[in-house]
Amino acid sequence: MRLNTTGIILSGLIALAPSLSLAADAKTKVTYQDQVSAIFKNRCNSCHNADKQKGGLNLETYSSTMQGGGSGKVIESGDPDASTLYQLVTHSEQPNMPPNAPKLPDAELGTIKAWIEGGALEASGSVAAVMAKPKFEFKLDPNSAGQPVGPPAMPENLTTEPVIVTPKPNAIVAMASSPWAPLIAIGGHKQVLLYQTTNHHLVGVIPFPEGTIHVLKFSRNGGLLLAGGGRGGQSGIAVAWDVKTGKRVFEIGKEYDSVLAADISPDHGLVALGGPSKVLRVYNTADGQLVYESKKHTEWVTAVEFSPDGVLLASGDRNNGLVVWEAVTGREFYDLRGHTLAISDISWRLDSNVVASSSEDGTVRLWEMEGGTAIKNIAAHGGGVASVRFGKDGRLVTTGRDRITRVWDPAGAKQRDLEPFNDLALEAVFTHDSTAVIGGDWSGEVRVWDAASGARRANLVANPAPLATRLEQTIQALAAAEAAADLAAKAVPPLTAAPTEKAAALVAAQQALTVAEQAVAEQTAPVTVADQAFKVKDAARQAAAAALAVAQAAAKKATDDKGVADKAVVDRTAAEKVAQDALATAGMAVEKVTLAKKAQQGAIAEALAGLKTAAAGAAFDQVVAGLTEKAKKSTEIHAEFETATIRQAIDQVLFERAGLEKAAAVKGVETVTAQVAATTAAAEAAKQAEQVTITERAAAETALNAAKAATQPAIQAATAVAVARKADLDRVTAEKAAVEKALADGQAASDAAAAKVAMLKTERDALALEKKAQEAASASVATNPAPKT
Repeated sequence: MRLNTTGIILSGLIALAPSLSLAADAKTKVTYQDQVSAIFKNRCNSCHNADKQKGGLNLETYSSTMQGGGSGKVIESGDPDASTLYQLVTHSEQPNMPPNAPKLPDAELGTIKAWIEGGALEASGSVAAVMAKPKFEFKLDPNSAGQPVGPPAMPENLTTEPVIVTPKPNAIVAMASSPWAPLIAIGGHKQVLLYQTTNHHLVGVIPFPEGTIHVLKFSRNGGLLLAGGGRGGQSGIAVAWDVKTGKRVFEIGKEYDSVLAADISPDHGLVALGGPSKVLRVYNTADGQLVYESKKHTEWVTAVEFSPDGVLLASGDRNNGLVVWEAVTGREFYDLRGHTLAISDISWRLDSNVVASSSEDGTVRLWEMEGGTAIKNIAAHGGGVASVRFGKDGRLVTTGRDRITRVWDPAGAKQRDLEPFNDLALEAVFTHDSTAVIGGDWSGEVRVWDAASGARRANLVANPAPLATRLEQTIQALAAAEAAADLAAKAVPPLTAAPTEKAAALVAAQQALTVAEQAVAEQTAPVTVADQAFKVKDAARQAAAAALAVAQAAAKKATDDKGVADKAVVDRTAAEKVAQDALATAGMAVEKVTLAKKAQQGAIAEALAGLKTAAAGAAFDQVVAGLTEKAKKSTEIHAEFETATIRQAIDQVLFERAGLEKAAAVKGVETVTAQVAATTAAAEAAKQAEQVTITERAAAETALNAAKAATQPAIQAATAVAVARKADLDRVTAEKAAVEKALADGQAASDAAAAKVAMLKTERDALALEKKAQEAASASVATNPAPKT
């Protein structure tokens, strides 16, 4: 997250209006009163007047213009490029002014530039003040802030003579790692120690006569080293040195108590510091002037750090206060609440999106800058966390009262615990390449660990001896190392012959084993042949048994099918008999109804004849009634006849169908009877074939047993020889590996001893050269004493 704060103080500066500027004449003195105020009146004063003062800036008068706004001065006399107002109106920096409008006309811009270059005069009678020039070029291109152009800064010919040597080292309360170079800075009483992290050599000692150092920070490009400290209850200061030369480039702040927390902005333009005064102060590095201060903290300010992009500034105090500020303006950005005890350290992730805070409450919290919320709460160290540092890869390293130094992955999961210190762990940092972790404790011990494995690489001395003492120690160590290297080198040649001898013995052992294995193979050949023959016969026996099972299953199925077919014939015969009986019954019914029909027809004919002769009256009516009754009876008989005839036709069809089904059942019996005969014959054949394979398998097994019995003694003897030869081969192989390892170890020891000698020679030569220069300087002072005043 990047906030556009470069020009917050000039938000809304310059509303569009008709141009009233005058072109600056190089020979004419340009002043605020005569030319510039008219431009400001028409372009600026609608937002930047005594009543409105947007961004805290009032451009109505010369004095208020030169005083600046909430972010400090906007006019740097004599330097338009360093003047924030000019950079914004020329659209060289954001936000562009006037907002949402084109740039001012070139003539007006020329007038403003000429006015600043001429000393930002108030009136024609004014005299230009000489602008205070910084002792060091602090401003960096924001786009290049971070990685330096060219090789990263390393100390060049700095003295390693300690300023002070104490009986025992002090607690390690200040430590910093260069972001780009293999360099670590360790703070102590009245001095800073610089160690190279690749060879662990002391490469510089920088004096800090102001007292004890409580905080060290490298600038984001690694070119400057900032220290904050002082004397408790008396004085405090922040000092920056050029890493290459060790020279002071500025001193910031004159506190009445020691500086406990300090940092330098990525562009080197600002230094923030705090301490027991409970006040956060931010200074301009160019002239040492206070830019702004905040009294929000209610206890000692214990930690401050600028975000890597320079937009934000975070600060913490002893009363668990944690605040994020706009770095340029000092306006409060977030008040982060969550810790319950003192804030011990603050560290920003490289992308400026996340800030980590550690506390005496035992936790490390990660805060995101989009909304100011805690995204991770890590229970880091029981009893309290002393420090937290981000690595370039997003990992974290922490220390605590539990004496442990811990490494965490970017998500806040623990990766590794490094070996505990003997006292409270106070400081830990990653090296510039994140391959090592360096930590220090209350007793003054400083350790270097491999970040990947956790193994300790070396210890750094926090209380180095005087130069002469270290030179003598190095000379003595060199003599001992040379003697050890000579012994190690002499131990290598005797070891070189053994691997060759063992290699030859290994070849002989391998050949002997081959011969023994061939003998075993020759003795076991008859058994192998017999075993193969037995396996063939056994497989045939198993196949025959399987075939017999299949044939027997087929025969059983055919027999079962025949039983079903026989039952079907019986069922179909019975069904035919039932159909035949039904047909006979239907025939009898038809015959009976036929006789009844004929009898009824005769009775009707007789009644009709009687009707013809019957006299009218009752007798006639009786004959008609009788005839009607007979007609009704005839209709019923006819219906019975029709029904009986249909029933007879149906039973005839059923009888015929039953006959056909019986014939089919009989045919099915004939078919399955043939299948039973065939499958039974096949099963008998399979059984005979199985019996043959059983006989053949038994013969093969007998032959195999005979072969085993005949060759067993010879096989056992040959196998015993082969086992012995294999043991010989294993022994020779182990012996060969052992002598090769001894040679490799001896060569490695010799190489390490030689490397140590080379390192000590380099250190001796460097110390001797430094001592010689020191003695020459002392002699020069003695020969040419300073004049007395």
